[in-house]
Amino acid sequence: MILIAQKTLPRHFKLEGQKNFLSLLPQLWQELEGIPHSLKNGENWLLSEEIIRYPSSNYSFDKLKLYLLSEHITRHSKKYIINLSLEITSNTKLLAKINLSLLSEDSWNEIIQKKSIRLI
Repeated sequence: MILIAQKTLPRHFKLEGQKNFLSLLPQLWQELEGIPHSLKNGENWLLSEEIIRYPSSNYSFDKLKLYLLSEHITRHSKKYIINLSLEITSNTKLLAKINLSLLSEDSWNEIIQKKSIRLI
């Protein structure tokens, strides 16, 4: 599991009260900085999303973390299946963990390795 990006919000961000807010949660990773634009919606197609934990009715959060779980190449089209995990927390308490599977034109592993090398 590789941390790709994280964002701490200056105050608790509330989704409660917004229409269909649960459907907005898997899209929050699009707001994270540090992810190349080519890896966002334009070059990826969402295959599946799953909210796997939601223990609280408090829908106020202060941190997002996006992890790359795995990536593998498809056999025929030479595209990539990307598995991500988005963690949504409030005061370090995990509120939701959302698994996303994407079909991507680009290899996320290669881009993340290049980004890491530039930081060193």
